[in-house]
Amino acid sequence: MLVSFSFGNFKSFKDENKISLVAELADAKNEYSVFTPFEYSVLKTVAVYGANASGKSKLFDAVAFFRSVVYPPRNANKIPAFDFWKGHFDSFRLSTKSAEEPSFFEAVFLLESIQYRYGIELNSNGILEEWLYRKNERETLILSRKVDEDGDLKMKIGRTYINAKVYSTVVSAGMVSSEVPLLTLLATFNDSLSKEIVQWFGRMKVISANELVAPIEALMDENSKHEIIDFMRAFDFNIEDFAMHEINPDSIPEKMRSIIGEEALKGPVYDGVSTTHRLYNDRYEKVGTRQFMMEVDESFGTNRLLRLSWSILRALKEGRTLLIDEIDSGLHPFIVSTIIKLFYQTDNRAQLIVNTQNTSLLAYPIGYEDNNKDKKYLFRKDQIYIVNKNRYGESNVYPITHFQRNIRTSIEKMYLDGRLTGVPYVELDNILDLISHES
Repeated sequence: MLVSFSFGNFKSFKDENKISLVAELADAKNEYSVFTPFEYSVLKTVAVYGANASGKSKLFDAVAFFRSVVYPPRNANKIPAFDFWKGHFDSFRLSTKSAEEPSFFEAVFLLESIQYRYGIELNSNGILEEWLYRKNERETLILSRKVDEDGDLKMKIGRTYINAKVYSTVVSAGMVSSEVPLLTLLATFNDSLSKEIVQWFGRMKVISANELVAPIEALMDENSKHEIIDFMRAFDFNIEDFAMHEINPDSIPEKMRSIIGEEALKGPVYDGVSTTHRLYNDRYEKVGTRQFMMEVDESFGTNRLLRLSWSILRALKEGRTLLIDEIDSGLHPFIVSTIIKLFYQTDNRAQLIVNTQNTSLLAYPIGYEDNNKDKKYLFRKDQIYIVNKNRYGESNVYPITHFQRNIRTSIEKMYLDGRLTGVPYVELDNILDLISHES
């Protein structure tokens, strides 16, 4: 489980910012949070609000970037593209000072009831510092690397936890690079703890609001596909089946073939997903089925839920951490609230972090406290964060308790009234002047 994420000097975030999933409120029934062996419980869900262009999506970009450094994507699903992160590095650009400073990322998380704290500092040229600590009763160093003032690389490992033979092999062979975290390098050579931690980052998923890719591998596996179909049907999407829509490679224009590459055209070629619906006669009797193209014939909401479906199912079934940017995009509030509630109803350590503009979720009731008087809501006040951007273009993220500790009225009303910040300032008079201005 993710306990906290801290970062700084990335995209619109100049200073260090932190999202904490440590529960501030008691949770005797373990509904909103999960108990840990430590003196804290970890929240199952967190919601991030804020005005347009405040930095909500960039907060999620920071998590995705950190993940890509530790768990780089694979070329042909085999060889890690270790330098992938370099093409996505983006420090804060509206300050001359920040351009000279490194970016910072750190995650605290739980694996098998052990707390780990892993972080890096890096700039566009490479990794400057890296650290990993383990905590059971007290925090212990597992590995560290740092480029000192003279430009020399200093490294250290805890031999109780890191395979000394693997470490020596990597170092003596000159494999340590500024482009690759030491943790990732050790995992590549099968150090067991390093591999376990890197795989934890790999299981964490960040879905952007512009996610365009359907879960192709899952749709091509019969068992996974039927789970997705059942998931979609549960939300009243009457789709009988999904299939990858295969095309004849010879029908692809020559210019497009040169872009795709002949190697990729040797196997099956798909141009999208097809859906199957029931076909009825004039007496509403089923007489067959009809095919539709997902990307052309189905609604934006149907496409959106399909793209989210497999990641949600895997998170719920396997206890993963899932971040969804603009979860309300194209989806009815009832569907969104149901997805969030599913994370409360699982017994594992599944987590969901979302950002949204949908304020109705702040007032969505899910039951009552034991005294049958106080309502329980989809999000408690310790689960809600606000992102603001100041006049200098700097984004910052805060829990709503930072703005007002004693919240005794509707959180939705307080947010819309601007008392929790995070709402846009609209110059209505200027717009009206534009409309009324004679050309």
